Amino acid sequence: MTSAPYAERARAWVRQAPPLGPTVLATIAVLGAGAYAFAIVRVQGDPIVLLPLAAAIVVLAIWAQPVIGLYVVFAGAILLEQFVLLGVSPITQTKFFVNISAYSPLPIRLSLADLIMLLAGAAFLVRRHDRERLRIGALGIAVLGYVGAFMLGTVIGAARGGVWNTEVALAELKAPMQLGMAYFLTANLVRDRGQLAVFVWLFVLGSAVKAFQTILNHQAASDLPYDLRTIIAHEDVIFIGAAIMLALVALLLGHRSRLVVTLLALQPLFLIAELLAYRRVAFIALGVMFLAVVLMAAFTRPRRTAVLVAIVTVGLGLYLVSFWDATGPAAEPLRALRSVVDASSTNLEDQASSAWRDVEHQNIAYTIRQLPITGVGVGQRYLIEREPTENSFIYWRYITHDAVLWLWLKAGAFGAFALWFLVTRAVLLGTSLFRRVQEPSLRWYVTLPVLLVLAQVVFSSVDLGLTYSRTMIVLGASLGLAAFVAEEHARSSATGASQQRDGCALNTP
Repeated sequence: MTSAPYAERARAWVRQAPPLGPTVLATIAVLGAGAYAFAIVRVQGDPIVLLPLAAAIVVLAIWAQPVIGLYVVFAGAILLEQFVLLGVSPITQTKFFVNISAYSPLPIRLSLADLIMLLAGAAFLVRRHDRERLRIGALGIAVLGYVGAFMLGTVIGAARGGVWNTEVALAELKAPMQLGMAYFLTANLVRDRGQLAVFVWLFVLGSAVKAFQTILNHQAASDLPYDLRTIIAHEDVIFIGAAIMLALVALLLGHRSRLVVTLLALQPLFLIAELLAYRRVAFIALGVMFLAVVLMAAFTRPRRTAVLVAIVTVGLGLYLVSFWDATGPAAEPLRALRSVVDASSTNLEDQASSAWRDVEHQNIAYTIRQLPITGVGVGQRYLIEREPTENSFIYWRYITHDAVLWLWLKAGAFGAFALWFLVTRAVLLGTSLFRRVQEPSLRWYVTLPVLLVLAQVVFSSVDLGLTYSRTMIVLGASLGLAAFVAEEHARSSATGASQQRDGCALNTP
């Protein structure tokens, strides 16, 4: 009988005691921290021991919030190099986009970027509610058609047999699959405007880092005993150019926010980097994006657009008069203009680059004439009518610098249609939303996909743009953002129409 008060007191103590789960987790965390501290001391501070801990934190964070994985891949696509830069060694030169099997004994033919996107997709599928539908988005059919063209090209390439190269086929398929995965993840994971703003912040700040890195690389290259053809990754100019045009759109719209103020403050950095990048295609892409911005803004801000066109026209005239015979970074836009008007007026290095592309275009035309419907197929060599004087890169017999025609080369007429259907659909959707959406921030955000699509087409017409993981991931995610804005606009329009009908019903006698 005397034991009853003690038993009751014990039960009360158990009820008042803290839950066991957090205590166990805290104990594990303390023991893990102690073990890592001991390991760091043992290896004398080698940061390699922190990689498992960092990987575990990233995996847990992505599993809890799948959109974090998308943030990581999107930021990584802007910041991290895909290929080795010769002559300079930036800290952003990593193996983020290289298959793990290429630098480790693990037989994983996927990169870290691929694994993170797969993890984010798996986390989303597991954590989504039963009633939550999978979204294809406004651009889903166009994206599926684009990815499907490469799948069709793979079937064609395998069916032709002969010297079909599986290794090359996988390399050609990688970037299109990454675009599709980035698009569908974004269309399903981005569910509020705060997440949309995070992507634009990442784009602006990431592009600023690449611009600053361009200036640092230029300084490092000036100390070398030889000249470098390029000091940054070729695709970086797409991000920097789009960031410049985003600032211009904000001024035309009169949109103000902390992000816009930050972007405007960074413009000198972007402009200097654009001049130092030594990329002709960068200025051509800027011109195309500028024309697109003028056409879009002419319907919403006609007076401001007219003033902008007048200022640019006068400024361009003064620039041509002042720098026509000049050399150096300030004359780089003129070099791009001369390369379009008269290739013979450029330097020998540019002429050699143009000559290679001329031979390549001749072989592209020859291949398309021979196989206009099916193309040669993914993983197959294209046909050679005229041998080039030198080999420019390892897969030059499979992938062409003119990536716009390359898809026709690989998947025939359907491949060409799929590419231009995606481009046209994205531009039409973006420009339509720009005119119909009333909220300035959403209108500003939706210009980013349009700018990136146009810059990508210009860039891909002279470079391997459709085969780069970086640009395809950023483009796919930005197209997903456009799909989110379209969904938001449709939802708000439906709500407004419903409220209007209810109001009319109440006012009806």
